[in-house]
Amino acid sequence: MEHQEAAVSPLTEVELMRTLDEKFIRTSIEFEAMWPTATIIVESGPFRGIDGAIDRERLEAVLMAVGERFVETRMRLMDAPLGLTAPMWVPAGPLDAGYHVGWFPRVPTAAEEPALFAGAGNVPRLRDRPLWRYCVVERADGDLAIIGSAQHALGDALFALKFVDALLGDGPGAPARLGAAPRSRLSGLMVVWGRWLRARTGPRDAWHEYWRKPFRKRLSRWGGRLLRPARNRAIDRRGLRALFAPQPAAAYWFTELAPAAQLAERLGGGVSDLVTALALRVVARLEDGPGEASVAIPVSRRRREAQAVRNSIVMLRVAVSRAAPLADVVAAVHAQVRAFGRSGEGDLSSAESGAYASYLPYRRSPAAIGGAAVRSVLLWPVPIPGSRFGLFASSYAGGLSFTALSAPGLDPAAIRAVVEDELADAWSALAAAEGVAP
Repeated sequence: MEHQEAAVSPLTEVELMRTLDEKFIRTSIEFEAMWPTATIIVESGPFRGIDGAIDRERLEAVLMAVGERFVETRMRLMDAPLGLTAPMWVPAGPLDAGYHVGWFPRVPTAAEEPALFAGAGNVPRLRDRPLWRYCVVERADGDLAIIGSAQHALGDALFALKFVDALLGDGPGAPARLGAAPRSRLSGLMVVWGRWLRARTGPRDAWHEYWRKPFRKRLSRWGGRLLRPARNRAIDRRGLRALFAPQPAAAYWFTELAPAAQLAERLGGGVSDLVTALALRVVARLEDGPGEASVAIPVSRRRREAQAVRNSIVMLRVAVSRAAPLADVVAAVHAQVRAFGRSGEGDLSSAESGAYASYLPYRRSPAAIGGAAVRSVLLWPVPIPGSRFGLFASSYAGGLSFTALSAPGLDPAAIRAVVEDELADAWSALAAAEGVAP
């Protein structure tokens, strides 16, 4: 029953959350921490009135229109009675712009921007509302930063890009059509069960499908759902959220895509391999550990699954010698990722460093939001509870952006310094060996 995909009837609309996605809301720690975030910097002129002030209503209308276009952004969570199944996605009713679009009350300092751009302003995050929020920040240079966050249960980065595309003018334009919400948690459960039974060929098929998973695993999940409210109260009472998921430090910076792509190619890989290799060099230079450096990288299995699946990511552990230079690391990463792509098999264990890295190419040509030119795009790592740091890179209109989040005790400025040093050293080594200008 946990694998039932979205289904819609003329009367009631309910989608059962996959148990693979339920881990993102397992406790209030995971729920409040795991909000992937994108920051889009736009010119502000088209959103200013005659008096020079930001026309908030106009910008809110542009942002909320995207939320109206998709079924996923108009659904909220509803728990099943007694935790008998995973939570259900049900229609949320009219969207509340006052909740979904927040405004930072002043122009922040340069030191405040990284945390805001990483999503710190997108609060509160309520479980009984659609799981997405914006925060708009007016910068000192007059530009606007539109910071969007969505809870990971809503989807992975590839799934979320269609919403960003819609914000930039692509994708469906008409509001999504939804059925009615269930009248109660019990009626929603009856809809889910009824559809599941109708999808079976008979009692024997239903019996076999239900018992396909071990009973102990089902019992454990059921118990976890029953205990969730008590666990969340204990987390709040004992202040465990700050202990297990402290607010990460953030940093971002920009460079050009073409030199990075050229360097990656000369070192035997692509930009994605280069970003992963840079994260491995950060681990080797800043973290104590055994003779091997390792990081986790998200790898999509979306081609092997239905496109409607919200999350289709596994974390592949890649590892190299700590003593290996960047050139050797890029080649090693490329080989490990390529092997996984061919066989679908790889090391899915946790990286000892507690670090992960990712690269997502976005757009080659410039875009606009509501007539306002998009100057740059930042995609942030997911602040996974327990992780040491995340390094994310994305490309837009010829630019390459880096973002870093780090746990207490690791300065993201140090991560940036290692990345820039390694890139400079690699160019210098190529210049010496091949006569290539840095």
